[in-house]
Amino acid sequence: MVDVGAAVSGAGAQLGLTARVVRAILRNPALRRVELAFLLFNTVEYATWIAILLYAYEAIGPASVGVVAVIQLIPAAIVAPLAASLADRLPRRRVLLIGYLAQVVTFGLTWAAMWSMASPALVVGVAAAAAATLGFTRPTQGALLPSLSRTPEELTAANGLSGTIEGFGMLLGPLAAAAILAVGTPADVFGTAMVALLVATALVAWLPTSRAPVVGIVLAPEPAAMEAEVVASRPSVLEGVRLVAREPGTRIVVGILTLRMVVIGALDVLYILIALEVFGIGDSGAGLLNAAMGLGVVLGGAISFGICGRPRLAPELGFAAAVAGIGLVVVGAGVDAAQAAPVLVVVGMGFAGCDVIGRTILQRVTPDALLGRVLGALEGLAFAGLAVGSLAAPVVVAIVGVHGAFVVAGLLLPVGIALSWLGLRAMERDALVPLRAVGLLRESAIFAPLPQAEVERVARSARWLTIDAGEVLIREGDAGDAYYVLESGSLRVTHDATELRVTDARADGVGEIALLRDVPRTATVTATVPSILLTIRRALFLEVVAGHVPAHEAAVQVAEARSGSAGG
Repeated sequence: MVDVGAAVSGAGAQLGLTARVVRAILRNPALRRVELAFLLFNTVEYATWIAILLYAYEAIGPASVGVVAVIQLIPAAIVAPLAASLADRLPRRRVLLIGYLAQVVTFGLTWAAMWSMASPALVVGVAAAAAATLGFTRPTQGALLPSLSRTPEELTAANGLSGTIEGFGMLLGPLAAAAILAVGTPADVFGTAMVALLVATALVAWLPTSRAPVVGIVLAPEPAAMEAEVVASRPSVLEGVRLVAREPGTRIVVGILTLRMVVIGALDVLYILIALEVFGIGDSGAGLLNAAMGLGVVLGGAISFGICGRPRLAPELGFAAAVAGIGLVVVGAGVDAAQAAPVLVVVGMGFAGCDVIGRTILQRVTPDALLGRVLGALEGLAFAGLAVGSLAAPVVVAIVGVHGAFVVAGLLLPVGIALSWLGLRAMERDALVPLRAVGLLRESAIFAPLPQAEVERVARSARWLTIDAGEVLIREGDAGDAYYVLESGSLRVTHDATELRVTDARADGVGEIALLRDVPRTATVTATVPSILLTIRRALFLEVVAGHVPAHEAAVQVAEARSGSAGG
């Protein structure tokens, strides 16, 4: 069962984190403009998705909605990796600007084609080009943020806010579409989108020239890491799929997450059909139904992080799938529009739970060396799932009707969980969750604020180290290559032969100053008795701490306190 107290606590923590993140971003004009443009971008993406499907319904017919959805998905899936490649070869602020300009042009052409009542084939083709240009923004912005951030705190805040904005885009986009469609047409949605993207273009047009990334966050990878990255980049998407197929536990979880995307792809079509043909609430009603599920996804994402700390998550995954499935069955049973909206909020919460919990399990059961390629394969399969669902929905509607199609969609995830249940439980029994390391990190001031999935990721990569009395762990002046968390024993910390402190508390750590500030070791650390420590490599420490505001704040506070005790 779900721990309600932990869930509410997770949601409250997420809201508090968002408030701190926004305050941090407001202090940097460049980041403020980029994130505001990103909010407009996400709103446009979800609003125009609804608009093009409504256009297809009205101009071509109900059977065309799924086909048009697939036509929009394929170019975007192709462009995204190409855009990411450009961001590594050209100035990133220029690539970001080019992407927004391309969106202004293509969304404007789509509006013009709709407004002039051009042939549906031309409208759909131009809209597909517009959808393809959306692939520029996310990878380019992610690569650009480090050079716009003046401090590690700002980069951490920018990363956190970008993720939050994507969640709110799923809510605001459908709401904006509903408001416009209440008084206008799908063409008006694209016209408004063009104006919003023009504003976004103006916001990013005069960003400062990219400079070196902030110290202590984006660092040159170690040679081994660089070699691993090159090797990991060689296999194709098909190689990633083959890796998924070879790992039984990974195969089960990826299959469930892909099935979730099939259902979501079907719902993109079904919301249009039920709003127009069953509820009779018009184009704006379709947007409101999408917004209701978007609200559920935002709420469910926050709640799910509060329940991901358990060693066994298969029951929670099954519960989340059941919540989403039962909600869709209820809609299919014949509720009216007013009753459907709150039910769809619950459906969105179930979908969010499946995603967060499923990815947590995936991180647990997938070998770390394969995780990057597996996640890449999952993204490709997600696009394929959306396409399959979009194509299948009209066929199912033709056979069993709109209400019946909702029931079928609602049964897919629970049936998928039921069929894989024995394998899912066996997989969790065999999963190597390093409980000893997780327990130690949960007591650490720096790592305790992290979500459970991140703590487990650090624990899986960390290594135990035993040193004897008198052995030097860290030598003053050396390069910082790791952070150490004490499990048992005692450590003497000295600077210029002067004792600064003795560290003997469980879960206390040493070595953070050199990592956070990218400076040589500032003190020597020697074991006074035999000691056991958990070693966390530099790149992982910085990646995890930089990506989470409370963890980074805790690390900075520890470093500042210890710098003060050493006289700076």
